[in-house]
Amino acid sequence: MSKNTKIILGVAVLALVVVFVMQNSGSNVPGDVVKIGFIGPLSGDIAAYGEEMQKVLKYRLAEVNAQRGTKFEVVYEDGKCSGSDAVSAFQKLTDIDGVKIIIGGGCSSETLGIAPLTKDGKALAVSSISSNPTIEGASPYVFTTSYTDQVIGETLARLMSTFSKIAIISEQNDYNIGIKTVWEKKIAEYPNVKVVANEVFPKGSTDFRNLLAKIRRANPEAILLNPNPGVVAENLLKQLAEVKDWKGYKLYSQIGYLADDTRAAVGDFAEGMTIVDAPNLTDPAFLAYKAKIEEAEGPISNLGNYYTASTIDTVDILTSLIRELGNDQKVVRDALASRTFKGYLGNVYFDGHSFKQGSEGGVYVVEGGKAVQQ
Repeated sequence: MSKNTKIILGVAVLALVVVFVMQNSGSNVPGDVVKIGFIGPLSGDIAAYGEEMQKVLKYRLAEVNAQRGTKFEVVYEDGKCSGSDAVSAFQKLTDIDGVKIIIGGGCSSETLGIAPLTKDGKALAVSSISSNPTIEGASPYVFTTSYTDQVIGETLARLMSTFSKIAIISEQNDYNIGIKTVWEKKIAEYPNVKVVANEVFPKGSTDFRNLLAKIRRANPEAILLNPNPGVVAENLLKQLAEVKDWKGYKLYSQIGYLADDTRAAVGDFAEGMTIVDAPNLTDPAFLAYKAKIEEAEGPISNLGNYYTASTIDTVDILTSLIRELGNDQKVVRDALASRTFKGYLGNVYFDGHSFKQGSEGGVYVVEGGKAVQQ
């Protein structure tokens, strides 16, 4: 074998070793394209949330990909706001598409569904909108930049504690049952408050007339409407507004009625409704950026300011860590868990928890058809 041949073979072997090491270490080189998974509700009653998340991701990733360095491609899967469908989506993303890092689930049911599959480190999942308190500690590889419903449920209970007879109507799914559980525990601390009706309806229900008649007979002074956002929430409010000769009660709710168009069909009926969600974001830089997204991609009113910001921050944090550390879910996970990041939400940090820390509840009252932060 000639000297030149040996040199060529040596270079070839060295190149193969470098490629092998890089592939197995998750490292990236400029020009690499990394696939990021997405699991969220892209069909069904709450599809508007998943579709609006897509708009935010599309706009923000176009800007990220315009920068030097690793490029990113999102593989979208429909979790249908269902744990079982989210599991199927997760398996497809990891087994077929080779995804290591996922933005999602969207719905809490989706995130809780995939959490057990991540415990061995097969993939890292970071949600930007899941809020059920039981996500806390569900897996070391699951995080959420959302606030926790612990804050929402306790704030609602505190606000309703001034009434002597109250009622709650909840949809049967992880998000709403999470709020209900927290609310029940907190309201029990007020001995002068009696829960005269506590009703749960099946997920995706369309007819609430019998349930509302039952609550009317209990004659509450205040009612907590606790449906999933979307079509179900709108139908529940419409049918409540259609009940004749029933007045004199105060309405409370959560994010399901925060967007003004969710209450538009009932007109003045929703005036005075109190809504508890995350504090509104009023930073001019954020509002200007959100306006640019809507100009390019269309409305994102259902996500609202907080979840728009949390989705942007989730994208920015994950893409920056992948560019720095490589497409290695375990290394990225450790950095995510231990560092503090700056974003539209302010300081984003987890401090040993699954949820972003430092979030508080915001209180809104419907005035002139608008949800106004108090």
